[in-house]
Amino acid sequence: MYEKILIATDFSKHAEKLVECVGEIPGVKEVVLLHVLEKDPLARVWSPGDDLKQAEKQMGAPKKILEEANLKVKVRAEIAEEIPEYAVIKHVAHEENVSLVVMGARGRSMWQGLLLGSVSSGVLRYGGKDLLIMRYKTLDEEGKELGKFCARIFDRVLAPTDFSKAGNAAIEKIKGAKLARDVLLLNVVAKGEKESQVVAALEKAHEKLEEMKADLAAAGISARTFAVSAAAEEPRTYGSGGMAKVGPTHMAAVGGVVDKILSVAEIEEASLIALGSHGKGWIDEVTIGSVASDVARMGQRPVLVVRSKK
Repeated sequence: MYEKILIATDFSKHAEKLVECVGEIPGVKEVVLLHVLEKDPLARVWSPGDDLKQAEKQMGAPKKILEEANLKVKVRAEIAEEIPEYAVIKHVAHEENVSLVVMGARGRSMWQGLLLGSVSSGVLRYGGKDLLIMRYKTLDEEGKELGKFCARIFDRVLAPTDFSKAGNAAIEKIKGAKLARDVLLLNVVAKGEKESQVVAALEKAHEKLEEMKADLAAAGISARTFAVSAAAEEPRTYGSGGMAKVGPTHMAAVGGVVDKILSVAEIEEASLIALGSHGKGWIDEVTIGSVASDVARMGQRPVLVVRSKK
């Protein structure tokens, strides 16, 4: 369970929405609300003391909302001096011994040209704690009004795996803490030069996924399985989730793995994509870390990255 979490806020609309989502995270009891200040490179004189006080004052409103939800809240305003903001977030997360860091993507849709903010990207790449990256539905054409994806965020979780111990980290977390009610188990077959090799790999992947499905069922979690080929023109799938045709996307990803993960997430209307941060197995030369990074950067759904040992 994620009993103690850190919410990084920059006072943007995306960050404000994070507060609404805390109640959707199972088991949360304590929240560290953090704002990191960074000196304006164009400013000749800077008075960080005044800015820190102002930041603490601005965190008063979200703190009150969280406390009204019966959560214990600690407010921290920190200065990023000579180190990037993401490093400060990483340090505070370790110092406060939180189990999860929650951040907004600060991103718009792919066709609007903005993916993942630099601070969120830094925490994703260098952080040591599990990371939940929230994304939001745009309710108006100008992108000013945001709706939350986080309603029942753990209801239908897409869990891609390469069957390695590290790649299964998110699935093990879900099972151990009973985080989700419905899990979509997915393996993307990225190897096989001949059709017969791809078909054999899909059948083998399906067998493994069914074993994992039974394991989850024993823990009281329902699951469906999807074994999908990463070949560009290969729509075939095996699995208890049905014949989900995964079409091509405009995103460039190694071996088509990320394309298929994101496509299945949209087709199945996953409430969350949960995957391990490291591991090896999709392709010999590429770690799952690259896959996790691309899914988090390019996806339109919230993403939970579960840290796993290399």
